[in-house]
Amino acid sequence: GDITFDGGKELQRSLYAFAVKAMLGDEVEISASLFYPRDQIDLRLDDPEATLVAIAGHLCAARANLVAGNGVIGPDSGGAYDDLAFALPANAGATYCKRKIAASTERLGAAAQVWEAP
Repeated sequence: GDITFDGGKELQRSLYAFAVKAMLGDEVEISASLFYPRDQIDLRLDDPEATLVAIAGHLCAARANLVAGNGVIGPDSGGAYDDLAFALPANAGATYCKRKIAASTERLGAAAQVWEAP
């Protein structure tokens, strides 16, 4: 199937679609894709409009959580590329994050659904 979000890791096509739509207006129909010339692979975003609606929903849920003070850890917290790892206990990826992720996911509610989005 089409990879749209991949848990938030594959947002490039969706965000490009959003940027083009914002710049050119609603009257323009867009087609968003990632093209790999060497392999001649063109990965099209099946439904850019529906994807933008879904992104907006995820962003609204995330904002509501942050405004409510629920800025808690996520699945990549404590990892090698976590720019905010300094705010976590030492060696957080090995123990702390594993213990806390279930409670964090529950606290985030709908905002955490992006992590499971295909």
